[in-house]
Amino acid sequence: MVELKKISRAELMGVIGDHMIMLEQHDSGRRADLSFRDLSDEDLSGINFSMANFSGASLQRALMSASNFTRATLLGADLRVANLRRANMTRCDLRGACLRGADLSDAVMINADLREGALSWHTAQESQYEHRSAEISAAVATRANFTGAKLSSSFIAQTDFTDAVLHNASLIDADMRNCLFIGAQLEGADLSGSNLVGANLSGANLSGITMKKADFSGANLAGAILDPKALAAPELKDANIPQPDTAIVNRLTEILAAHRLWARSDGGSRADLSNADLTGRDMAEVNLAAAVLRATNLQQADMRGVRMERATLTSANLSGADLGPLQSMGATKRNWRSALSRARFRNANLIGTKLTAADLKGASFDGTNLTGADLSGADVTDASFRGADLTGALLVGTNMSAAYLD
Repeated sequence: MVELKKISRAELMGVIGDHMIMLEQHDSGRRADLSFRDLSDEDLSGINFSMANFSGASLQRALMSASNFTRATLLGADLRVANLRRANMTRCDLRGACLRGADLSDAVMINADLREGALSWHTAQESQYEHRSAEISAAVATRANFTGAKLSSSFIAQTDFTDAVLHNASLIDADMRNCLFIGAQLEGADLSGSNLVGANLSGANLSGITMKKADFSGANLAGAILDPKALAAPELKDANIPQPDTAIVNRLTEILAAHRLWARSDGGSRADLSNADLTGRDMAEVNLAAAVLRATNLQQADMRGVRMERATLTSANLSGADLGPLQSMGATKRNWRSALSRARFRNANLIGTKLTAADLKGASFDGTNLTGADLSGADVTDASFRGADLTGALLVGTNMSAAYLD
């Protein structure tokens, strides 16, 4: 096994300084080569390591939050329990790397390569090689972006991918037992031959996935979005897929009438449509204030105080809908703001939609039309508005600096 070399802090700062010059001026400086170095417990936060070489290095417990590793080489690197929160690892070579227990919350892993890798080094006598499989077990990758990442044959057991984005990721033959994919976006991902035994995929978007010979035994797919044909696939025969409650839909008029009374503090009961299949139903101008639901066409709907945490509303029509706070008029005064944290409104129509004082923390409005929408006083912390049209939107009292923009 290769012996790692220790590096002093002064020497490390010199290497980083030369790397900064190389990145800024291109005609001078030197690319950082920290291969086979022992950098355990080092504080490397916020540093631009684009194109640097960390092959075979030990970065155990290193602090690297908000660092930039774009196109860097971390082949066979040891990143166990490393802090990589908000790190940019776009197109990073992580083949054979170990990220067991690492914190990848909000990290950008777009097109990163986490397949098996062959690490090579030279001794006085000979060249040596070691094949290593990539590992991300017991890691935290909440809200991380793995779009287009290569994770085939990786060991990813018990990792938390809650609200992560894995569009078109390659997860062929990956071991993902007992992973959390709650609310994750897996559209177009290739899960062929993967092991998802006991995984929690509730609320995940699995549209367009490839899952030939994948094992979903005991996996929780409650509220997951699947192509209609996929529901009959043999790979899902042992998965937990709650069936839509058709009885609720058949009693929709009765449920909403009782809900209107409840919203006025005049008896009745709150509408809970969380397990009803409302796909394709026109809910325009229906009072759904403070209801629990999933739906598609909700234009002009009264949805004050609605709860839609983690809901997927891709391409939904909510134009002119009222999702502001609910203030009841009965003897018992009640006041709720709409709860839409982590909801997905990608490419949705929210023209003129009222979102006053709504809880929009971590929600995605990427590519959404918000022309003339009212977001006054809304909490948009960590919400994403990349590619959104905010022309004429009302933002009084809204801290957009806490959100992600273009």
